[in-house]
Amino acid sequence: MDTPPTQNYSVPIKEFVASKQTYLFNTLKKHQFTGELTLSYPGNTEWKFYLNLGRIVYGTGGEHSVRRWRRNLGAYLPEIATDQAFLERELQWIADQREIKICWDYDLLKRWLSLEKISRNQVLAMINAMLMEIFFDLNQVPEIVFRLDPDFDIPLSEQIFLIDSNKIITPAWKSWQQWLGAKMADRSPNKALMIKYSEELKLKCPPKVYQVFTKLINGRNTIRDLAWQLKRDLHQVGKLLLPYIEEGYISLNSIADLPPPVSATTIVQPENTILVACIDDSPAICQTLHSIVKPAGYRFVAITDPIKAIATILASKPDIIFLDLVMPNANGYEICASIRKLSFFRNTPIVILTSNDGMVERMRTKIVGATDFLSKPIQPDEVLNMISKHRP
Repeated sequence: MDTPPTQNYSVPIKEFVASKQTYLFNTLKKHQFTGELTLSYPGNTEWKFYLNLGRIVYGTGGEHSVRRWRRNLGAYLPEIATDQAFLERELQWIADQREIKICWDYDLLKRWLSLEKISRNQVLAMINAMLMEIFFDLNQVPEIVFRLDPDFDIPLSEQIFLIDSNKIITPAWKSWQQWLGAKMADRSPNKALMIKYSEELKLKCPPKVYQVFTKLINGRNTIRDLAWQLKRDLHQVGKLLLPYIEEGYISLNSIADLPPPVSATTIVQPENTILVACIDDSPAICQTLHSIVKPAGYRFVAITDPIKAIATILASKPDIIFLDLVMPNANGYEICASIRKLSFFRNTPIVILTSNDGMVERMRTKIVGATDFLSKPIQPDEVLNMISKHRP
């Protein structure tokens, strides 16, 4: 990112640790980027940040965005969290809105601030805490792809705070290091806890600890939830749990997020919902393709690690796939054949990207199931014509 970002594009980053987080956000600050930043773990999880002049207005997404919001609502806005009747009315209010200005959770906070139900200090503390959780989780992700959308409009009237990313990244990294020190690095604090062997656990832990465990460990609380309920630091709870997890008395299980009050249909979606995938080890090719299809209204997923191609398309289920033939550590022919063996993708268009579209290449790719060909360097009109030709 040597020049200011002027168009929507995406770039993959391996091991998105604090130093790389700092570099990315400082670069966006330097160029005074305003718009939406999306960080995604391909085929898995997506986070969104809303920025003004490179500073964070809000952040959301991830594995448990609703659980995170509800948990921090209880921690920082208890008067709202405990007023069940008011909260239900407000959640219904946001669900009835025809237009969500930024995202439903942020819009609710801004509304409550305007109604003088909460203070600015409470909102700032809550947003900071949620951002801390997001950056903590990013430290556990082996790879992210970042995507910038400068066309996402954030009106000045909708901005409550502008938060310096460095004030969040550093303490989040410290919290992550403490989690490592608790020997919990390979375990996510977003996992739910369940007692597997109650009698054995009772014999192994102090009576007061056992009493707490049986009350709070019920398969519905995550490690983060437990830390909040106990009012203890996350790493302290991790250290407390570790012996019982290692002995198998307590298990860690994936748990779904809570349902959001706003359905996907509440927020205006682009008319075109077709998802275009590009499997190419070159970030530049993926970036070019993204810059072509996004303005045309198509969704896009870049897959720059061909080893993960099958897993990623299984998770994202694209409607059309652009596939490079020549990649290190992978064979485009084999990837194409493997995709065709999956019943879900038996009829999905696969367009081969190649610098050599001779007769032999065409025959060989047809044999393994390719639908069509596109010569490099790719041209915008040819890409869009190809999508129109093969769109479902």
